[in-house]
Amino acid sequence: MSDEIPVPGEPDQTPDEPEPAEGEPSSRRNRAELDAMIERLWSQAQAYTGILDQLHERVSQLEEDREDEQPQLARWLTYPPPPAAEDPEYRDETPLFTIAHFVQYYNDTYVGKPGTRAVPIPDCWLDHPGLLAELATLTYTWREAYIGKRATVRDAQYWHDRWRPGFAERLATEWTHPHCLTDTHKPVGAPSRTDRYTVETAADDEEERSPPPPEPQALP
Repeated sequence: MSDEIPVPGEPDQTPDEPEPAEGEPSSRRNRAELDAMIERLWSQAQAYTGILDQLHERVSQLEEDREDEQPQLARWLTYPPPPAAEDPEYRDETPLFTIAHFVQYYNDTYVGKPGTRAVPIPDCWLDHPGLLAELATLTYTWREAYIGKRATVRDAQYWHDRWRPGFAERLATEWTHPHCLTDTHKPVGAPSRTDRYTVETAADDEEERSPPPPEPQALP
């Protein structure tokens, strides 16, 4: 988008109309002139509407760029947020990086008293497909509630009241074996799968390592 925004020119000067004939009402003399002025004003209004739309779009882009450089943290965020692939310094990472650091944040923050469902996420979370799938949404709903200009305290409280307890219940009863929570990993439920971020990264690495195609040989 160009930095220059066109501004409509001044309305053309309306040439002097001939004097009305003797006895002709002045309203008839000015009707054509008024119609032309209204037409020009309408055209200018439409042009300025387009300019305002461009300005609004540019302001939004500047706000997004500023947020990308330094994400806005909600005032109700009491601890430093975990590192994430969405941070400028970690842009080369995948969302799996964001999820992994949120797991550590969760275990540092949301482990409760013994005997409750508020247990730490086990180290084998990558080996349980259902757990990983829910961890991804848990991570990013948390970020929506705490980071960025669209974060709201209502979403943050809803996360604590609805999303976290439901996740904690399924963590203990559906996604993992009891041994995973107290000792070592034990397969249960759906078998371990390779996440798409790892697949995509491996494909990109393979493409970079592939030798370039041979150059065509000149005909003798």
